[in-house]
Amino acid sequence: MIKQRIFLLALFVFHSIFFDGLTQENKINSRVWNISYWQKAAEKGLVEVAKVTPIPSAVYTGNQLNSSLVISNESTDIPIIASDSVTQSENSVFVNPLDKNKVLNSNNSTDYPVTKIYGTSGFYTIDGGNTWSGQVTGTGGANRGDPATAIDLNGRYYVGYIAMDWGQGCAYSTDGGASWNHVQVAAGPPGGYPDILDKNHLWVDNSPSSAFKGNLYSAWTRFEEGHINNNDIEISRSTDGGLSWSNPINISNAVNAGSHNQGVNIQTGPAGEVYAVWAIYDNWPADENAIGFAKSTDGGITFSAATRIIDNIRGIRNTGVNKNGIRTNSFPSMAVDISGGPRNGWIYVVWSNVGVPGENQGSDIDVYMIRSTDGGNTWSSPIRVNQDASGQGKKHFFPWITCDPETGALFVIFYDDRNVSSNQCETYVAVSLDGGDTWEDFKVSDVAFTPSPIPGLASGYFGDYLGISARGGKVYPVWSDNRTGHALAYVSPFEVSIHVVVDQKLSNGASVDSIGRWEDGQHFVAYKVPTDFNFALGSKEVLRGSQKIINDEKYYKWSLDDSVINHREFY
Repeated sequence: MIKQRIFLLALFVFHSIFFDGLTQENKINSRVWNISYWQKAAEKGLVEVAKVTPIPSAVYTGNQLNSSLVISNESTDIPIIASDSVTQSENSVFVNPLDKNKVLNSNNSTDYPVTKIYGTSGFYTIDGGNTWSGQVTGTGGANRGDPATAIDLNGRYYVGYIAMDWGQGCAYSTDGGASWNHVQVAAGPPGGYPDILDKNHLWVDNSPSSAFKGNLYSAWTRFEEGHINNNDIEISRSTDGGLSWSNPINISNAVNAGSHNQGVNIQTGPAGEVYAVWAIYDNWPADENAIGFAKSTDGGITFSAATRIIDNIRGIRNTGVNKNGIRTNSFPSMAVDISGGPRNGWIYVVWSNVGVPGENQGSDIDVYMIRSTDGGNTWSSPIRVNQDASGQGKKHFFPWITCDPETGALFVIFYDDRNVSSNQCETYVAVSLDGGDTWEDFKVSDVAFTPSPIPGLASGYFGDYLGISARGGKVYPVWSDNRTGHALAYVSPFEVSIHVVVDQKLSNGASVDSIGRWEDGQHFVAYKVPTDFNFALGSKEVLRGSQKIINDEKYYKWSLDDSVINHREFY
């Protein structure tokens, strides 16, 4: 009986240290989800780091994109950096609004074998992702990681991260990512570790119609015992290109989370609306059980009282995915349509859920989306994003969503094990061209790999999110896998097409003669009608027919001049 009481007491003490986040000495807050934080705990001997364990070799599964929506069905994975001496995980990516072939990527980077954490790397491409340049070491100097990338309408590059003092930082680049300058966004807690400003996100307002165009927004969870905002989401804004930042304000306390709010994601709308979503934990340790939301209409100066936009969900932070001990979460990801198209202003939020939201049962883990068509006032029922059969116990996790700012198309990246063994993964992308009503998903990674905690890092870490960004129909999914034996980042760019049938008919319904398509910037090419085209989504096409169908007219010469009424040649 005495032994049993001692065991129960020891169990209680362990639970208090590692789950309730409470100790008298060498505190650990198990809610924190930053790898540098857990490395600090490992240095103190409070937790162990992952050991080197054999990993099954990756299996090549082909570079085919099995989709009717892509221009080319081949897309070979491209490493951001091919190196045996670094690791890359936790990816963020952003397409330059001035040139869709220029892209910024940032990851949590370490040396390998792991002895130190560099922080957020900074890599860039100017050729559509074929080659990458940049630095592994922290953007703007050493930092504690958790990258969030952005590029504004002037071509200024940004990476947000957790700063060395456990506060928040943002680095900016005025030379396309070649060099970086650090700016402190928010000071760290006065006592430093174990308090921290955790799980940050950064966004820039790139809507051409926004009164707050160019504003930057950075948000995070404050974990600081005794602080009035402890366990809540704070946000700060910059109106001068990231050179200075406002005092942070609390935007989440109105949801009254039983434990804490975490995993914030920021987006902006067509008129400069600022939206923030995050995961709500009413208990701890536990899975995510709701999603919180707050909105600003004055450029981030003030926010509406936060609301729960969906309750009774079940995320995967505590449940996990049974992938060799890697840690997981269901932090929400959000996108907003600023394309000016038919769904301009719509808001989309995705997360991973155990079973069907509201039922929250079973062995499936699927990606779900909710959307708002009225600025966040009301929200749809959940829509399942991954398109494989339900009820098979398959896992789909770490979803990230982007909305093409020129076309309004939606893209979601996630890990997926539908066609592989239970301890393996592939990387998939789902595409919707109708605001999420329907989806088509397909594999983008060339390999099936076995995710595993990165040796030398603590807490089962293999990264906490993936990245995807799109513009003008060009899409850049970025993820990490360990096909080489250690974690590196890969990109598999593709372009989306739309199928169009072009015809011209007589009054009796008969198709007649040809239409002209301007090609290669040089000449019109004649196509017999009806004809099928696969146009790149977001591309600008010039097609010419005739307003009149007259005997002996030959449709071999057309003009780019829009004032010409009949594009024809008489014989």
